[in-house]
Amino acid sequence: MKFLKKYNKFQESIQIDLKLIEIDINESLGIFYDTIMKSIGAEEVNLFDTFKLSKNEFEDKLNLDLLTTNPNFIKNIRTNGFKKSNVTNSEDFETFLNKPCKFMLIHKIDLDELQNPDYIVFQSWNDSLSSWEEPRLFKVTGNIKNFYDKLSSKVIEIEDGGKNYIYNTTNGNEWILQNPEDESEIYQKYFRKDDFQKMINDRKVKINII
Repeated sequence: MKFLKKYNKFQESIQIDLKLIEIDINESLGIFYDTIMKSIGAEEVNLFDTFKLSKNEFEDKLNLDLLTTNPNFIKNIRTNGFKKSNVTNSEDFETFLNKPCKFMLIHKIDLDELQNPDYIVFQSWNDSLSSWEEPRLFKVTGNIKNFYDKLSSKVIEIEDGGKNYIYNTTNGNEWILQNPEDESEIYQKYFRKDDFQKMINDRKVKINII
């Protein structure tokens, strides 16, 4: 959506005044990659240096779908005391990402995979080239739960008549009021997407996308 491209410093929230513009709420919820990475305190590190990979061997295989089945890659990961998860593609489940990504978690070999990973290998889609970017390795310093929370849910705060109404969704179709004490005939506890969309545009409110 062209309107959102103005917000090139977007990190945690965007404020939109619906007196100035109408929006498609799901399209406007698009998450940017830097927001996801910030949520887990991600620090980019060198993939080759960290896992002692040969550039000559791997520079033409830098695709997560190839790396995850490459025996030498798996061997190098294990030699350095780590194990990998399967590759997850964001297109396999519903998210608010503004474009697809793939990722693989890297854990210490002696830790349960339900625990926080040490690294995440992240690959994003390049719309201009219609191809995947090279994978990037990030050290995870925060809680990986925040990563999944950013992918799977979104919250908006509506400012109307001196009050704030907070709605949350996990799929973009059902919206639930998070401060039910403020429920009213207008601000109902549950909304379907189309009714929610119409209500916020008709009211010409300000919303904060969090």
